[in-house]
Amino acid sequence: MTNTNYSSDAPVHNKESDLFGRWHFSERVAQVIARRSDPSSIVIGLYGKWGDGKTSVLNFIESSLESNDNVICIKFNPWRFGTEEQLLMEFFNSIAEALDSKLETREDKLKDTFKKVMKPIASVTKGTSVVSEVVDSFISLPDINEFKKRTEQLLEDNKKRVLILIDDVDRLDKYEIHALFRLVKLTADFKYTSYVLAFDKHIIASSLQDRYSTADTSSGEAFLEKIIQIPLNLPLVEQETLRQFCFDGINEALKIAEINLEQEEVRRFVQAYNSAFDNYLDTPRKAKLYGNILMFSLPILKGEVNTVDLMLIEGIRVFYPELYKVIRNNESSFTGSFSSSYPKSNELEKEQTKNLIAGALGEVESSKKKGLIDLLNDLFPKLQSVYGNMGFGADYYQIWNKEQRICSSNYFARYFTYSVSKNDIPDLEIKEILEKLTHWDCSYDSNSLTGILKNRKPDTLITKLRSKYDDIHVQTAKNLAIALCQVSAQFTKLEGAMWNDSFTQSAMLLSDLFQVVKEDGRVAVIKQSLDTITDLEYKIEVFKWLRHEKADNPVDNSLTSEQMDEIGKFLAEQIVAVIDSLDTNCIEVSFAKFLWIIEKYYNSSYIESFLSNRINDRYFILRLLKDFTPTWTAMESGKSGKGDFAQEQYSSLTKYIDASVINDAISHVFADELVIPDNYPTKDDNSNDDPLVYVKQFKWLYRNELSSKGKQLDSDSDGG
Repeated sequence: MTNTNYSSDAPVHNKESDLFGRWHFSERVAQVIARRSDPSSIVIGLYGKWGDGKTSVLNFIESSLESNDNVICIKFNPWRFGTEEQLLMEFFNSIAEALDSKLETREDKLKDTFKKVMKPIASVTKGTSVVSEVVDSFISLPDINEFKKRTEQLLEDNKKRVLILIDDVDRLDKYEIHALFRLVKLTADFKYTSYVLAFDKHIIASSLQDRYSTADTSSGEAFLEKIIQIPLNLPLVEQETLRQFCFDGINEALKIAEINLEQEEVRRFVQAYNSAFDNYLDTPRKAKLYGNILMFSLPILKGEVNTVDLMLIEGIRVFYPELYKVIRNNESSFTGSFSSSYPKSNELEKEQTKNLIAGALGEVESSKKKGLIDLLNDLFPKLQSVYGNMGFGADYYQIWNKEQRICSSNYFARYFTYSVSKNDIPDLEIKEILEKLTHWDCSYDSNSLTGILKNRKPDTLITKLRSKYDDIHVQTAKNLAIALCQVSAQFTKLEGAMWNDSFTQSAMLLSDLFQVVKEDGRVAVIKQSLDTITDLEYKIEVFKWLRHEKADNPVDNSLTSEQMDEIGKFLAEQIVAVIDSLDTNCIEVSFAKFLWIIEKYYNSSYIESFLSNRINDRYFILRLLKDFTPTWTAMESGKSGKGDFAQEQYSSLTKYIDASVINDAISHVFADELVIPDNYPTKDDNSNDDPLVYVKQFKWLYRNELSSKGKQLDSDSDGG
């Protein structure tokens, strides 16, 4: 896309370009000036806010006078000159050049006369820092009077008037503003001259007030009234006209980006615009700015963010810049949702967020805040808990990711950087990968995922794919499952990750993909996927997440009991083949993870044999007990560790092998190393480094079980 697509903020010059009905106003001002018979000077002030179209009105005045030979228009922009000396010289030089080109004279040119004026300027301004002194000294020079007389005589002889159009006055600093107004005041007695000064009255009055530093708060306006003889306010643009102008720019931006909004997207945008932006669209420049920003951002982020969210956050950038900064710099306050686990912490965060927003909206009228808060609630659902009682569960994260919403932490940064992080994966790249996989031959060498994982984290890939799976074709789902299994060795398992690592997330994704496959081909795809996986623990993880029917918790479109039996037997046979081929020390998978699969889907006698043949090995006993001990994870810190081998774990293990067999093995292997206390030996009571803590706990539980059985036998005997 070239720069010509961007809509320039440049002012317009002719009647055909007048979108806001200012041409007739400008034409009348020009006619009044041109028809004046009074030779005295007149100073007109054209008041309007920045971006309201003052320059265009000056252009219209000039254009409407082009055919009038009796008026010479001179455009003077004081903003271009850095010092008072330059301002003075260029002011008179502009007059001289314009008159020399428009008037015929046999005498010396006015510019030659002005050159005489330029010579003493340095001596006049040297050592003078006060603006008024510079201007007053300059105007009082004898050669200036000569220049003035010659100018007036030429205009009178040629029956001409000069109109000096001065723009961008409100862009000057207060010293330059004062210099300019002193200049206008002291030259306003030039006959046959008229001035039109365009500026924001409030800015100029405030600057003049600061310049005078008087206690009188109206001194700035009083000074203006002494100079401006005819104050004119720029005609207001009807709000509907301005609104349509803004929407035209938005539509043009969408057209250039080749984006077609759905009807619901249009409804959502227009509703938010009307409630939050319409009241703050007060100048054509602001409307133009909004359109230009969208013309830039929409093509850059096309396909990578939610289009309506982008249009709305850019609207906040234009109409509420302070709020935009607060949102950009406080991601965690706006993305995601509040955790139900920490209500006290939530209340503190809610109050902080509310204060952040209130601070950014300090100057917004109370009556207009509601529409903006409604917009914020729409963009960031988390805020519905701040301004109301609505909460959102973790399942919404999947929806927000799928819709590329700004409220998702996976997408938030894109809306402000206009790019995809190098650690992230563009959605368009994911789309391209899925398209390739639809026709993939399932060979590892042509697996699209291998290339993307060279430079990207697998967690990012899985998160992206999980937000897209339910929109893909059946064949794509099959092939994606195989492709994931081929690269599954790269999926990392993190202790304490609470299912949030690529190891578990990818297994959950595979379960989702299997659901997409039609029922009659689902088992075959699952078997093929399991067969493709090289890591035994990952095979078990995938099996664990398969959706299957349960009597107490029915799941739609799930695997039947017969199908689960078939898959379970297939996996159990693979597990047995692996562990039979390895030494105990080489089996990396937790015994607790695979024994139940073998017991349920293969042969329970195999487990008894497997355990009995190894139970007298010291390493095996320690490993077996540790594998059956649960892992704890701290929610806040994410730290994890092993807990205690307690009654629940004791019961689980002794389903596979008789407790007496384990106890006898422990007594034999550890002999005199163990001292079992009367009370259950928790890890807190022992050194965390004690390698025998789980052995002691098993022995205590075994002894306690025998004691309980003995008491029960005695009780039964007494009762008989």
